[in-house]
Amino acid sequence: MKKWILIALTAVLLLIGCTANRTVPTTEETKPFSGVVTKVAILPLKTMDSSSRYIQKILTVRDLNYVFAKYPQYKLLNMNEVAEQFKYSGYQDVEDLDIDEMKELADMTGCDILVMGSITSVRSDEFAMAMRFFSVKTEELTQLDFMVNKDKVKRWDALEKSFIAKLDDVVSNEVNKIYNIALNYFANGNYGEAEKNLKLAMGLDPELKDAYYYMGSIYNKQGKTDLAIQNLEMNLAKNPEHTPTLITLIDIYEKTNQTSKRLEAMEKLATINENEDLWLTIGNMYAEQKNVSKAEHALKKAIEINPNFTEAQTRLAFLYYDNNRYDEAITYLEYLFDKFPDNELISNRLAVAYQKANRLDDAISKYETIIKNNPQNTMAYLNAVNLYRLKASESTDPAFVASINKKAIDTLSALIKQHPDNALAYMNMAAIYLGQNKYQEAETYALQALKKDPTLYLPYVYLATISQSKGTNDYNHFIDLEKQAAKAVGTKAKTLKNQRDNAKSSAVSNFRKALDYLNNAKVRATSEEAITDINNRIARVNQLITQATSTY
Repeated sequence: MKKWILIALTAVLLLIGCTANRTVPTTEETKPFSGVVTKVAILPLKTMDSSSRYIQKILTVRDLNYVFAKYPQYKLLNMNEVAEQFKYSGYQDVEDLDIDEMKELADMTGCDILVMGSITSVRSDEFAMAMRFFSVKTEELTQLDFMVNKDKVKRWDALEKSFIAKLDDVVSNEVNKIYNIALNYFANGNYGEAEKNLKLAMGLDPELKDAYYYMGSIYNKQGKTDLAIQNLEMNLAKNPEHTPTLITLIDIYEKTNQTSKRLEAMEKLATINENEDLWLTIGNMYAEQKNVSKAEHALKKAIEINPNFTEAQTRLAFLYYDNNRYDEAITYLEYLFDKFPDNELISNRLAVAYQKANRLDDAISKYETIIKNNPQNTMAYLNAVNLYRLKASESTDPAFVASINKKAIDTLSALIKQHPDNALAYMNMAAIYLGQNKYQEAETYALQALKKDPTLYLPYVYLATISQSKGTNDYNHFIDLEKQAAKAVGTKAKTLKNQRDNAKSSAVSNFRKALDYLNNAKVRATSEEAITDINNRIARVNQLITQATSTY
């Protein structure tokens, strides 16, 4: 009797223990999974001994469902239904299945991963699990061996750290294989298949590294611009320093005229790569938009990366110059002038910047020092002369003007001695003598300038001015002689009339010579301002010719 009571009591205690072991704690709320959920079918777990049946039952009834609930990327198919389907298949032993049979069972259950396993007791409280994972997508079989304990907490921990971890590996391998297939299709230009496989890989792993870049590139190749931008921008949000994404976006933004976005992407790329050439391009683009502050920032970035980057130095110097920031322009123009002393544009702008910044004396001193140290520097002579002439034009003191003009002439004479074929030296000399009304010297140097360089237009303007001035003097003399002839009689009247006619003829000849010089100047001038000036001069000379030929 006592024996049966003991047996009954033992059974009750076991039942209580089993019930207690089925208690499941509340699972923590998990983040929703945005990708494609992987369906997992676990075939009936095979028990290798009677002691393992307890673990097999508790795993099937509770543990696996509890663990899977914490991982929303996986869906554990109903294990009772899977068991029924396995029974219906007619297969007897999960360990004897071959690949084709696994594929059949996977198709039957509708799973993505088919799991088969057995349980063997090692000790009274510890059991060995031998599991196999069959991937439907890759048709690969993966083995897992791990231990579980009767203690439920240890068992759950083992399931997470071993079973779920291995499941992660299997899916990760699937993703990598599918991803590589997609990239191969992409490389071979098969964008349709690339898109299909990439979508599958991204569904399994929405965080797949740089997948959005390739998806965006596929859409770009297919001409689906909006989708391309959407995916590329998503990839950039995940990986802000992904250079290929930025390069592709820059190209698309340019084609779609999204200038502000293009510039933003270019700035990111230039910052990542420390690319001075790209910063220069950015600076030029901002300058075209009249965004001076951003253009200045970009150009300074280029110079910061490469202090000897003359293109950026030049662009920044001209940016300051064009925006009347002459003091700032001078710093860069001086650097450029030292690098390129024969560059006329740089030299002229430096001279003008000095003038606008009220630093004529500094400029003159600089050019005089350069001439002294480097007598071969042509532009230093010419700039010094221009500044001398400017100072002379601003003064009303005849003695000062004469001394400055002498300096200019001496400087040009030194330049001609160093460079006897420099046409600009002769042209400037002509201009100075013309300003002093020394027409013979002015004409001589103007003709010399044209002999050295027939393409110049200003010497023709100077010659026209001289001829016009001579013609005006002749015409005024004609008017005076005409008045005298009107009062004279006899031989004197006849002599005065002959002189009058000669004066008129000379005036018309000089005016026509001036017109010829101006037409020669016009065909050689290139700037609109110069052409407009020449046209005005032509109009005036034509008036003088008309006036001179119609007067009696």
